[in-house]
Amino acid sequence: MSILCFTGLILLFGDQIASAFGSDPKQMPFLVAVKQLHRWLFMMPANPHGGLSLGRIIMAVSAMCMSLVLITGVVIWWPKSKKMLKNRLTVSTDKGFRRFVYDTHVSLGIYAFVFLFLMAITGPVFSFNWYSQGMSKLFGQKTQNKEMQMASDKSASVKEDVFAQKNVAQSQDKMQDQQGGKQEMKGGPQGKKSGGAMLFKKLHMGTWAGWFSKILYALAALIGGFLPISGYYMWWKRNYGKKVKA
Repeated sequence: MSILCFTGLILLFGDQIASAFGSDPKQMPFLVAVKQLHRWLFMMPANPHGGLSLGRIIMAVSAMCMSLVLITGVVIWWPKSKKMLKNRLTVSTDKGFRRFVYDTHVSLGIYAFVFLFLMAITGPVFSFNWYSQGMSKLFGQKTQNKEMQMASDKSASVKEDVFAQKNVAQSQDKMQDQQGGKQEMKGGPQGKKSGGAMLFKKLHMGTWAGWFSKILYALAALIGGFLPISGYYMWWKRNYGKKVKA
């Protein structure tokens, strides 16, 4: 979960990072590695656009587990009084490190809940076709079956190759590079993504409100990356901290 959040935070500003170094975000080695870690845990499938690998399954299942953890976390957090609500929305800085970690885990987690939940439930859409179909029906969106889309892409690719053979080698390479970039960005030879894919991409990457939502997503991803770490710390202190001290 921490890997998903921290790598997602970097990819959120991938264009700006690449621009600062005068590079293409799709060719910058650092960003390429971060993307492979975020999506496939460095275990890229044979077909990145629809194939499965162990890494892709692990990351997608982790995102689904994160959705469950967030929901159960809210249930545990829910206060029974106004005084308890105030305590759970503030961070104490003068009651020791353990209390500070607990307060940040509890309060910051609830502040970032909505954005983290949107990231978590939309992540597996890009990994599992059955999940994508289910989410599309839930949100009332139309989507194209991945197997049908892959067949369409293959047919279109054959037609493009026949057309490209009529041009000189230099223009052929240039045209294929341009078409490949456009297809990857826009979702296929038709140059258009389905409504569901566009919606889930905006919800997952926080582009639905421009820079405002991107900044909110960045803060949420930063908080989300530390939530598992602080959670493990509190679990360790509760179960083993006293034994070590003794």
